Amino acid sequence: MPEKNIQLAAILDIETTGLSPQDCDIIEAAIILFSYDAMTGEVLEIVEEHSGFNMPSSPINPYITRLTGITNKMVQNQKLDDVKIMDLLQQAHGIIAHNASFDRSFLLKRYPELAEKRWHCSMRSVKWKDYGFMNKKLDTLLEGHGIIRENAHRAMDDVKATLQLLQSENPYGNYYLLEVMKKAMSKPKGILSSSVKKV
Repeated sequence: MPEKNIQLAAILDIETTGLSPQDCDIIEAAIILFSYDAMTGEVLEIVEEHSGFNMPSSPINPYITRLTGITNKMVQNQKLDDVKIMDLLQQAHGIIAHNASFDRSFLLKRYPELAEKRWHCSMRSVKWKDYGFMNKKLDTLLEGHGIIRENAHRAMDDVKATLQLLQSENPYGNYYLLEVMKKAMSKPKGILSSSVKKV
């Protein structure tokens, strides 16, 4: 395969203490950096996986703990590895997230340099409803493709499930990843305000 067809991309997910990047904090982040064939959307190799917890500025609300399973004890004295995260994301030709406007708004607050990267949204870049799915929620799409997650709303489990979803094929026999990578999000004019979190 010609090397010009091979590119790197990153899929990421974060868990947070709430919806607003101005008032809330990241409590978990996960990234998978992988190579893929830019002509077909086929994933070729998992280059590296990384995940970590982050202690927020205030205790985690019990609702968030019930949703994610992440407790205050789990994040106590934990800090994201900013150097590792930036190294992985800077290598990527594009960054993918499901409802990427949410993840991007939090990450740009911490890493403003990422505003210059190509961002791709696996929720909005695929014509999920045209393909027969009731909605674009990750839970709905995973169920529709028979993909089982060990834990919903845990960053690495969501990342692995999203990658598996994007390696499934649309009704035309093409990988969903190819659709996602063809459509990049507009660059933000500033730090984005709150957005609705995926469910």
